[in-house]
Amino acid sequence: MVCPSPGSSPSCPSGHRHVEGGFMTSPKPTSLTSAPWRHRSDDTPVACTTGESRDYRQLRLALAHRQQQLRSLASCPADVALFDPDPWQFVVTLLALWHLGHRVWLPGDDRPDTRQALAQRQIPWLTPALSLSPLPKAEEMLPEWGELRADATAVVLFTSGSTGEPAPLAKRFAQLDSEVEALYRCRPFESGCIISQVSHQHIYGLTSALLRSLCENRPFGLEPALWPESVSRLLDNLSVSALISSPAQLSRLPESLRLSRHPHDVFSSGAPLSADAAATAERLLAAPVTELYGSSETGGIAVRRQAERSGWQALADVDTDYRDGLLWLRSPRLDEPGHWYCHADRVAPDGQGGFHLLGRADRIAKIGGKRVSLVSMGQHLEALPGVRRAHCLVIEHAGGRVGAIVETETTEQPVDHDSRRALITDLRNRLGEAFETTALPRFWRFVPEWPVNAQGKLTRSTITRLFADLDDRRRVRWLGTRFDSPDHCQITLEVPERLLQLEGHFPGQPIVPGVAQLDWVVTYCREAFTTQGPWRRFERVKFPLLLLPGERVILDLTLRGERVDFHLGSPRGCHATGRLTLSREQMDNHS
Repeated sequence: MVCPSPGSSPSCPSGHRHVEGGFMTSPKPTSLTSAPWRHRSDDTPVACTTGESRDYRQLRLALAHRQQQLRSLASCPADVALFDPDPWQFVVTLLALWHLGHRVWLPGDDRPDTRQALAQRQIPWLTPALSLSPLPKAEEMLPEWGELRADATAVVLFTSGSTGEPAPLAKRFAQLDSEVEALYRCRPFESGCIISQVSHQHIYGLTSALLRSLCENRPFGLEPALWPESVSRLLDNLSVSALISSPAQLSRLPESLRLSRHPHDVFSSGAPLSADAAATAERLLAAPVTELYGSSETGGIAVRRQAERSGWQALADVDTDYRDGLLWLRSPRLDEPGHWYCHADRVAPDGQGGFHLLGRADRIAKIGGKRVSLVSMGQHLEALPGVRRAHCLVIEHAGGRVGAIVETETTEQPVDHDSRRALITDLRNRLGEAFETTALPRFWRFVPEWPVNAQGKLTRSTITRLFADLDDRRRVRWLGTRFDSPDHCQITLEVPERLLQLEGHFPGQPIVPGVAQLDWVVTYCREAFTTQGPWRRFERVKFPLLLLPGERVILDLTLRGERVDFHLGSPRGCHATGRLTLSREQMDNHS
């Protein structure tokens, strides 16, 4: 297969057997094992943001200081865990650890259960507190340049958790180098800064936003561009080569986005973009959107640009075959590069040398003594009017019954008990034309937008949260959280008919007690703004309208200095409003 030349679209000629080729006008990226950051000139930019640029001299000095700090630790074994959302501190610490001979574990988050899982493996955790500790005075220090061997383990990443608990995956330097070079061959970075909307704790963000930048000599962004306002500001003030994004970000670009300058390229990975989302992103960003298909296990597999074709084209160094409707591949990014690997995705050839994705093949369940394809059930739901997306699963702790997560058109979303029951009845009746009654979903969650993480994945932890009220009757039903800025979010909630707080309040006409509603405010303030109780006080609290079982509400939270303003409302009106004052200590922690 001949990959496209620089600046062209990621389309490739037909054929399942691919060989390297093509004429590349840009210089080949330097490999990680040759440590390009060691040899670049002092004044070459390595990272930038609005009004600030840092060069390789600063990187090498910071790297030397970080190594000094690491050596001073009482115990720093071969395997250490690194979690730091700051791109500069992350890169400095990662390179320092590599050259000191450490294997670096990259957890996807810093939740307590993640920390506990690593502690059980006796992997010490390097926190941002270490990374951000004051450096010594800027004396000229030389880093220790330990060898980076191609066959050595560079990082241990974790699977996304979309099909189970996150599992560790070791990646050698050779595998990371292969990823960088393969992506470069299909779409090399033009000159300019690389800004990112995704986490570098995962394979896609790590390789595309940081390692490619270092190897292709393009400065990476000093700050994550998590919000549309951040993207707009960075694009207006920087020459941007590429925006590294995901379906979760691109599908939520506001129509009000106005840019005076545009990125040269946009990359997306984590899940396929819908055709509408891809077209809208290209229109608003005025740049081609290249989608990358792969996984933590396989690395990059294929690319596409939907403005030109809907099928996926394998990367230049990937051999593909289609057997029994499944994707088989050989790739240098696999643990055993010479062996064929059967992917769990079902595919169909597109007639142009590529393939279409048809969903997972490993989601067959036995319901009521019958084998049922959960993928097929989800696809049947998605084909119904008013349904945007659906996912079916087995709820093991609920007697092995099927649950369904459904994103509907805004006008179809249920708002109360009656509309929810009517929608469920209609969907079950339509599904009953293709599936036996015993196999139909028993539990339904109607989400306002698809609840994916920053990598575009519907994870096991999110699914567990959506159905958590089945196990705990004290919990309100969470259906999604949306941030418009770091200080403002909206949480969609639903009052379960079995909510424990409804008992005795009142006979004949249950209503949600005000104290329960305030408890929700405290819970979601802690989650949204990472603050901890005890709280100082509630102020100006009002309950204008009774909240009934089955009602769907939106909890609106806005952080304003030392307080959080809250509003709990539904289509019927406002149910609760007021503000929660935070302590000074809490504000210091949040800032």
